[in-house]
Amino acid sequence: MLDRNKIRKDAEHYLIDGSYAKAMEELGKLCVIETNDPWVWSSLGECYVNTGDDQKAAKNFMTAYKKFLQQNDLQSALSALERVLSLDSGNKEAGENRARLLNRLSKEGIKPVQSIAKKIPIFSEIEEHELNDILKIARAISFPEGRTIIEEGSKGDSIYFIVSGIVSVSKKGKDGKDIMLDTLSDGDFFGEFGFFTGGKRQASISSASTVELYELKKQDMEDVAQRHQNVSKVLVDFYKKRVLDNIIAMTPIFSELDNTERADIIGRFELMVVEPGKVIVKEGDPGDAMYVVKDGLLQVSTVDNNGREVVLAQLGEGDIFGEVALITGKLRTATVKAVRKSRLMKLPKEDFQGVVEKYESVKRMVLKIINDRAEDTIRHLSDKG
Repeated sequence: MLDRNKIRKDAEHYLIDGSYAKAMEELGKLCVIETNDPWVWSSLGECYVNTGDDQKAAKNFMTAYKKFLQQNDLQSALSALERVLSLDSGNKEAGENRARLLNRLSKEGIKPVQSIAKKIPIFSEIEEHELNDILKIARAISFPEGRTIIEEGSKGDSIYFIVSGIVSVSKKGKDGKDIMLDTLSDGDFFGEFGFFTGGKRQASISSASTVELYELKKQDMEDVAQRHQNVSKVLVDFYKKRVLDNIIAMTPIFSELDNTERADIIGRFELMVVEPGKVIVKEGDPGDAMYVVKDGLLQVSTVDNNGREVVLAQLGEGDIFGEVALITGKLRTATVKAVRKSRLMKLPKEDFQGVVEKYESVKRMVLKIINDRAEDTIRHLSDKG
């Protein structure tokens, strides 16, 4: 006899891990024993999207739509139809069903776009036509109580918005036991670090009740941002508040600032995009800014006594460079150039100096770093006699 709970947990694990072939194998079993569960069919649709079979993906999303409709979950039913139409814009059946569903929602006094925007703060800053574009690529998913949504240490590039329900946030302690950190509910979001940096998940997220979510993948969201400049601006502001703030908090120069003071600094950063081969800072030049790598890949190099380039390091998401020349006033000690197209957050010299003058703790840390470097130089010279 098939153990449906084990099969479902295995399917969820493979979906989280991005092992779509294995996930489809488990979901295929669930199709037989949990045929009316829309989660099964929408998850199969996502698997087919990620394995490049749009036709089968659209078919499964259409089945998910029918199952959602049977459960009277109209919002999720509408999202499933939007997914069908995003894969097959000429699907007549999906188009007609969408029109009928929108008419039904209207008669019941439900405004899908406005109601979602009201619950999720970041969407409130986006125009209705932009939000419609986002909802077409958003995945509406639900989890019963006690399910793992994100596993600490796993990779993932999705961000999740909570439409309804409660999730718990936890991390493993040194003894391997889970430590509860927080709970999130309607309008909150999670997964932003993986979404922006592509790095490993920093915590585990589990459903503390039945929870309804919208999942957005990084590439899909960036495709929308390319079409809508306002969406791009909202994403950059979002990055500043949720990711750059954490990076700045861990940077020694700014470590003693409180939340309000960090927000002042973060607001001074500006986004810049560099193409492959572009030199951002050049060895021997004066310092004109400090940088945080938002995404992409950079190479740090110097020139040896024979005039040959020597690669010193590579920089990726979350790395900081350029601050030493600003602090010490000395010339750049290395060249940094883009290996592939990258996006950087830039703090110009004038703003950096303004921050140093404004905040005593930053000034104190800058002087400490300069003194430490001077002591290291004196010690190095003394060692050489």
